[in-house]
Amino acid sequence: MEKYTPPKPAALPADFDEFYASLSPQERELHQLAIDKLQSSYFVQWTHFYKKWKKAHACEATATTTATTTATITTATTKKT
Repeated sequence: MEKYTPPKPAALPADFDEFYASLSPQERELHQLAIDKLQSSYFVQWTHFYKKWKKAHACEATATTTATTTATITTATTKKT
C-alpha cells in the first residue's frame, strides 16, 4: 500500500508579494486561515480581495500610462509650435 501524499499548494500569482504587502493585518490573518483550512484547494488569484486589488492595481497602471502619454503628446505638440 502506498503512503498518501497530499497535493502541493496552488501556485502563487507573479504579483503575490506586492499584493500581500498591501493587505491589512485582518486580511493577512484571513489569508493564513484559508491556507491552513483549504490547503491545496485555496487559489489566491480566485479570491475576492485579490481580484479587487488586481482591478484597482490595473486601473492605477492604466491611469499612469495615460498621464505619461498625454504629457508626452502635449510636450511634442508644444515644441512644434
